[in-house]
Amino acid sequence: MRFSTSIGFYMLFIACICGCKKENSANFGLKGHVTDGDTGEPVPNTRVKVEKQVVASGVFGEAYQFAMSTTTDASGNFTGTWPRENFAALRMLAEKENYINTSRNLDVDAFKREDFEFITADVRLFKEAFIQVNLTNSGTALSNDQLSFTFLNANFDCNCCSNGWRLFEGAAVDTSWTCRIYGNHWIKYQVQIATAQQDSIYVDSVFCPANETSVLGIGY
Repeated sequence: MRFSTSIGFYMLFIACICGCKKENSANFGLKGHVTDGDTGEPVPNTRVKVEKQVVASGVFGEAYQFAMSTTTDASGNFTGTWPRENFAALRMLAEKENYINTSRNLDVDAFKREDFEFITADVRLFKEAFIQVNLTNSGTALSNDQLSFTFLNANFDCNCCSNGWRLFEGAAVDTSWTCRIYGNHWIKYQVQIATAQQDSIYVDSVFCPANETSVLGIGY
């Protein structure tokens, strides 16, 4: 009787394991750790999303669809699962207020194993900052006055900004614009001035603290 009872418990134990494995194998899983890119400290309350390109009528769709969303805990850790299905691509997005959102593609092949396993994808987020550039001609702007400006090493998060040259002529030299950038970094820039009074070129830099707007004034 004891032997039969032991066999019964053993079979029940095996059935539970198989049931859990079957349940887990029906899902994909992602886990990771979100840290501050400058300090290395965990970033809690970060929203982590996974989006997918799925098969519809035998064709992979180009648009991304929602797969999973979760939030990091106090230690910056996150885990999440979503149902298994065929897909062409996966991407992960991490979003946090006052940080630069980040997006990265996930390795599709890593999710094709039959046995369920959480894939690890750690994330580094950088605090945001803003820089406002003010260009001013202190004299009378002539039509042939030229000022060229470029950032040399900035990492932007806006479509209007780049590390390319901007050329301003005549009265258009008196202008300003603002860019969203990565905070707590030194931003290098270069200026070229060509007027009837002067021709000059110089390189300088400005430190942009996180969560602040730094003002860069350039006059001639």
